[in-house]
Amino acid sequence: MRLLSFITASSALFACSIAFPTSGTLASRQAASSIYKLPGSAWIENLVVRPNGQLLLARLDVPELWSYDPLTKSGAKLVDFTDALSLTGITEVSPDVYAVVTGNFSTRGFSVKAGSWAIWTVDLTGAVPKATQVKLVPESGFFIGVAPLDKSSILIADAAKAALYQMNLDTGAYSAVLTDASMKAPAQGSLVEGVHGLKYANGTAYFTNTFGGGFYKVPIAFDATTGKASAASATKPAEIAALTMAEDFILAPDGSGSYYVAQPNANAVTKITADGKSSKAATAASCSSVAFGRGANDKNVLYIATTNGAVFSTTIA
Repeated sequence: MRLLSFITASSALFACSIAFPTSGTLASRQAASSIYKLPGSAWIENLVVRPNGQLLLARLDVPELWSYDPLTKSGAKLVDFTDALSLTGITEVSPDVYAVVTGNFSTRGFSVKAGSWAIWTVDLTGAVPKATQVKLVPESGFFIGVAPLDKSSILIADAAKAALYQMNLDTGAYSAVLTDASMKAPAQGSLVEGVHGLKYANGTAYFTNTFGGGFYKVPIAFDATTGKASAASATKPAEIAALTMAEDFILAPDGSGSYYVAQPNANAVTKITADGKSSKAATAASCSSVAFGRGANDKNVLYIATTNGAVFSTTIA
C-alpha cells in the first residue's frame, strides 16, 4: 500500500512503503503517458479498473474514492467515507461491487492508528454509489491489501501484525488465517509496515513485504461451502523475488505467470517472470499501484497510480 519514503530510524526507514511524493513525472520506457491528475496534493494509494473501463482511485490523504474515465478523460469523487482519514486497499468482489479498506493513517505525520481499520463494500451497479460499512476491527493494526476469495469473502493484509485475515462480507465475521515472519516489518523504525500488496488466485495468496523486503506466495485453501480459508500448518511462504520496497502489484492477464510490481522508492514498475527473473517495465516516480485495462482496446495497457495524485498508462508488449 503505501510507498512512503518515510523516515528510517536508522536510515532504511526513510524509504517507507509510502514514499514521499517526488516530482510526479513518469519517464516512460514504453510510451508511458500522463492521463490524469487529481486536484491539489492528492495521494493515490490504490487503483482498480471497473468492468466499464473506468478507474477507481483510493486516496490515502483523505477518505475519498474517485473515478477516472480514460475515454472522456474526466474524473470525479464518488464516495466520502466517515470516521476515517484515509483509504488503503480496494478490490472487486463481484461485478462492480468492491471491498474497500478505511482507517486512520496520516500522510502529514506518517502515523497509523491501530484499531481504526474497517472494511466497507461499495456497490456501483446502481445509478448512485452505495457504501456500507461491513465491520470495524478493534484488533486491527494497519490494514492495507485486500483480495477476494469469492463474492462474500476476502483476505486482508495487516501490515502491523504480519498477518492475513479473512472476513465474510455478509456477516462481518473475521479470523486470522496466517501469521508469518515473511510478513513482518523490521524491528527498528517508527512506522511498522510489513505485508502490503495482496492478491489471491487459484488457491494461492501472493503478497509483498514493503519494509521487510520480498515478494512471496503461499497456498491458502478456501472452502466455498463453509466460507473458511486456511493455511496448512507446515506450509511456509515461498519467495518469488527478493524485491525491496515493493508495494502493490498485479498478475499479468495473459496467463504467462508474470507479475508487475510497483516499487515507488525505485520509481519503477518491475516485471517478475514466472521463473523469478526481474526487469524494468516502466519508470514511474512514486508509483504506488498498478492495474491492467479490461477492454478489448486496453487489455495490454498498464495503468499506474502514484503518491503524487497522478495516473499514467503504458502499453505492455
